[in-house]
Amino acid sequence: MSMIMAFIRKKNMLFKIILSYVLVGILFITGFSYVIFFKVSNDLTKEINETSSRMIEQSYNTADILLTSTYNYYSQLFFNNEYVISALNGKDFTTNDTYSINNLLNEFKQANPLVSSIYIYNYNRRHVFSSVMTFSTIDNFFDKGMTEMLEQNNIYEQGIFIPRKADISFSDSPDTVKSQNLISFVFSNLRADGKRDSMVVNLDQDVLQELVMKGSGEGTYKMMIVNDQGLIISRPEGTIMQDDDSLKSIMKSILENKKKQGSLMAELNDKTYMVSYVKADRLGWNFIILADHDKLLGKVSTLQSFILRMTLLCLAIIAITSAFFTKIIYVPIYHLIKRTLPTTESKDKPLLNEYDLLNKSFSLLENKVNTLQSDINQSVSARKQSLLRSLLQGTIGKAADVEQALNKLELGLQSDQYVVCLLKMDSFHEMSEKYDMVDISLLKFAIENISREIASSRYKMEIVEDGIDSLDLIFNIGTGDEAHESKIKVTLAEIQKSVEKFLKITVTASIGPIANKVEHLKLSRQGALQAVHFRLVYGTNSLISYEEIISEETKEYQYPIALEKQMMNSLKAGELEQLQELSTEFFAGIHPFKYDEIILSLMQLLVMTIRTAEGMSSFDRENSDLEIHTSQQQLLRLDTLGQIETWYLLLCERIVLIRDRNSRSKNSKTVETLVEYIREQYTDPNLSVDMLSQIIGTSASYVRKHVKEETGRSVAEHIAEHRFRKAQELLIHTDHPARKIGEMVGFENTNYFYVLFKKHVGMTPDHYRRENKLENMKTD
Repeated sequence: MSMIMAFIRKKNMLFKIILSYVLVGILFITGFSYVIFFKVSNDLTKEINETSSRMIEQSYNTADILLTSTYNYYSQLFFNNEYVISALNGKDFTTNDTYSINNLLNEFKQANPLVSSIYIYNYNRRHVFSSVMTFSTIDNFFDKGMTEMLEQNNIYEQGIFIPRKADISFSDSPDTVKSQNLISFVFSNLRADGKRDSMVVNLDQDVLQELVMKGSGEGTYKMMIVNDQGLIISRPEGTIMQDDDSLKSIMKSILENKKKQGSLMAELNDKTYMVSYVKADRLGWNFIILADHDKLLGKVSTLQSFILRMTLLCLAIIAITSAFFTKIIYVPIYHLIKRTLPTTESKDKPLLNEYDLLNKSFSLLENKVNTLQSDINQSVSARKQSLLRSLLQGTIGKAADVEQALNKLELGLQSDQYVVCLLKMDSFHEMSEKYDMVDISLLKFAIENISREIASSRYKMEIVEDGIDSLDLIFNIGTGDEAHESKIKVTLAEIQKSVEKFLKITVTASIGPIANKVEHLKLSRQGALQAVHFRLVYGTNSLISYEEIISEETKEYQYPIALEKQMMNSLKAGELEQLQELSTEFFAGIHPFKYDEIILSLMQLLVMTIRTAEGMSSFDRENSDLEIHTSQQQLLRLDTLGQIETWYLLLCERIVLIRDRNSRSKNSKTVETLVEYIREQYTDPNLSVDMLSQIIGTSASYVRKHVKEETGRSVAEHIAEHRFRKAQELLIHTDHPARKIGEMVGFENTNYFYVLFKKHVGMTPDHYRRENKLENMKTD
């Protein structure tokens, strides 16, 4: 007995391994059997019942969407399509018109697989247009049932959607009758004679059944639609859906039930069915689905039999693999024990079990581990930064490795919550031109020290330098439920104030959403990065929360194209004050947009401005920075909308200056052309500034401005000079009346000619003629 106990103590690990396999096998069989016969069966049964409920909900939603969208689509055609309106109200139709309307109705039918046919009844001509591409009068139309319904003039008493069985009989084969289950809805205009010019849309019940029940499994589910009065709107072919007492009893109980949806068990044709229903308030219909209960639970029985067979097979496999893996596990341990025996200095080595032998051997390694600890501590900082950067970028490995690394580097627990904040240096482009990268690195190091000093007393915080002009602050807020955003805002505000006070620069701060676990740090940083972009709207040295910007209402994006056109016209005309007012209105208009939409609007405005500038004048090498790509880079370097607006106005002013410089010589030639045109065409009564601006393709203000600048006289003065000089000549050398002379020199209003002549010459035309003729007589 003592020898047996000594052997057991010596082979203690071997016996523990064998015992563990036995216990695990028993526990596995017990638990597995429980899961199979109880939990799995119950869960599957519950899941099947839930699937039936989802099926009826899905069928209801599908039918609701199909019918509502179809009704809305064809109602728009009825009210707005000119061909439909013509077909309803027209009085004369050619053969070509009839063919075109039928062809159009066929296209409308083909647009929706649910639609079987479309009719248009025109009582002016007593014609019926049909998507079947046939020509017929109302009296001979193949769908007699619909014609009778319209003639009775009470069609709307049956509701919007009218179920019916249509008997179709064409005139060329009256003995052949084709029956079709349809759902019809009618749009009509009431005539003075009581008739209704109508558009009828027929839906195929079979197609509706197919679309609604698609993917429900062949034979398992059957659906029918019943209105609130008990009238069957749609049902599939088959014996279980035929009218009998059981089916009527089910329908009655559902219609009388006040619940919007539910389910019940019922017997039909000696079978048990699970009946699910949903009541559609908008349509006034009840959707009923019958599912064969035996077929549904048949899957559960099949699965139970299969798992039972697999359990027996697994038991056999466990017995075989237990012996195999016991050997695989224990043999290496046995060899390891033989290797460690020389390291134990005890004389009673044979009496030690496997655990004691390994414990003694490994204890000798502890001193070596301790000597390595100091070396490890030296690399903690670098590994901490590497781990945090991986977490922020989402490139970390398994969760277990993350938890181990967090504990080892003392960064927190796996269950802790975190918030990532960003500090972004304002006016970084100007700073990078003023300082080199070494100085900028020192500034960032100073910002990091200020942040640590202020935040360390409130939170456990780590800082990662993950951008050329920004720092990532990772706040560990623990596992509490208290609101930390306000506290973090106070901390960041103090950091901003200290940075501005001691470093004479400003930083914009943003707060990301809470990361419920360390693997979500990437999402928190992405939120902070999105928030800091809104520095464009809120300005520099601002504090922006991601939660606040996503909760703010934003204006629906609609680019102000009309305002842009006005700005381009002002730019072409060189009217910088008006351009400034329009620019202020433009930037105020895009202010409520999302960040990406603001950038898109700015880029579109910039591209249009550069293209307009290129049309105004050509740029030389000195102005090569006015290229679109270069200008876009300059715009994106700016921090706020205010800075961008100032830069944009300076850009426009520069464009106008370049245009003016290049166009001075061109202006002189243009003015010479205008003055010459006035000299030749001054007798034209329509001659004006607007007419001259149209001739040279510019604005009226451009003509006024440049004629005045180049000649010292206005356009009106030039025209008056030529007209009155010629009028004076005609008054002296002809006997034409003054009124006639006024018309000859371009005045339509002769009274106005008298007034202007006296103002220009100092006397009336008649007085001027008498004075000058008297002088001529004296001279002669």
